[in-house]
Amino acid sequence: MSVGIDYYFCDMDALTQFELLLIAGSLIGIWIKHQSDYSSLKGRVIALETDNSEMKEDIKQLLKEVQEVKILLAKNQMQ
Repeated sequence: MSVGIDYYFCDMDALTQFELLLIAGSLIGIWIKHQSDYSSLKGRVIALETDNSEMKEDIKQLLKEVQEVKILLAKNQMQ
């Protein structure tokens, strides 16, 4: 009878080891996916920040040109 009980626990250990391997594999897969998503999002943020800085430069240039137009209009009104 003791041999049957030992065999039963041996199967439970094998099943537990299998489950642990599945859990470990799942955790590794989740970590890899998280790193991939993080890298993708980081790249998007960098691209958006670059676009934002370009837009700021364009707006600064536009404001300079608007100021020049205001100055020219003011000069024309004085004459």
